[in-house]
Amino acid sequence: MKRPPKSAGKVVILENSEPIRVETAQMESRIRERAYELSQTRGHSGRHVEDWLSAESEIRSVPPAEVIERNGEYQVRLAVAGINPDDVNVMASTDQLLVKCEFRHDHSSESGIVHFCDFKPVTVFRALQLPYAIDLMSMKVQFEDGMLRITAAKEGAEQVSKRQPVRRPAARKGTKGALGAA
Repeated sequence: MKRPPKSAGKVVILENSEPIRVETAQMESRIRERAYELSQTRGHSGRHVEDWLSAESEIRSVPPAEVIERNGEYQVRLAVAGINPDDVNVMASTDQLLVKCEFRHDHSSESGIVHFCDFKPVTVFRALQLPYAIDLMSMKVQFEDGMLRITAAKEGAEQVSKRQPVRRPAARKGTKGALGAA
């Protein structure tokens, strides 16, 4: 039996995208500082791209994501296996989303002898620009099977979907309509 998805993390609704830009700039600053530290330990220049990529992999993990529009709603999915859903922070403006959380990995003494481990503490960080504005009050954030799912209606989509088509009464048999008259 499949369990329903768990509601995830904290959602901060923003009036504009400025806080997302600030968070992104702070992340890039951390990467830039670490890249500079790496270049200084080497003692010579010429590997700026390598230093940046190394610094970026130490500090930030950018999960794969997709944004799908269906029936007046955006569905955003991010692959974030291994994180605690309660630690997820989502910042949302009408045109942008930012997903951020800390990934931690520790070994306890009961784990046994660790012969190999690629896990490292890192900030999961993904900013997404949406194609059209969303209705922030309709947003839902859920976590299931290692996937973070964010859904939100397109701004104005609810009003359109609530409109019912105008139904005209069907013509009764045996009566002549305007077109049937001879």
